[in-house]
Amino acid sequence: MLIFTMPRTSKSTTAKKPAAAKAAAQAFLFFNCDGEKSEKSKNVFYNHEVFRDMGVGRKALWAKIQEELAAGHIQIAEENKAAAQEAVLSGNPVDAGQYIQFGDIFAVECH
Repeated sequence: MLIFTMPRTSKSTTAKKPAAAKAAAQAFLFFNCDGEKSEKSKNVFYNHEVFRDMGVGRKALWAKIQEELAAGHIQIAEENKAAAQEAVLSGNPVDAGQYIQFGDIFAVECH
């Protein structure tokens, strides 16, 4: 009868599992733009605020939209205001861009 034994080492022979990938943090940028939302009309030097994907950041983004709306720089049809607010505060803020004329919202990844 043969008995095989494995040599004992100080190193673990089990493979390490890769760390679970974290979801990338996001931030949102609001841009004033032309009616066609062309990239050339979105000026990062004019709109230079970044809104983090946190409660306080989303509230600040909605406040910025309201400020631009009150100043007459953007337009949102009355029947779309609630949907835009819902998208910004608890949904995907980028989706609110479809309700905004002369304004748009982009998402960027934070590292």
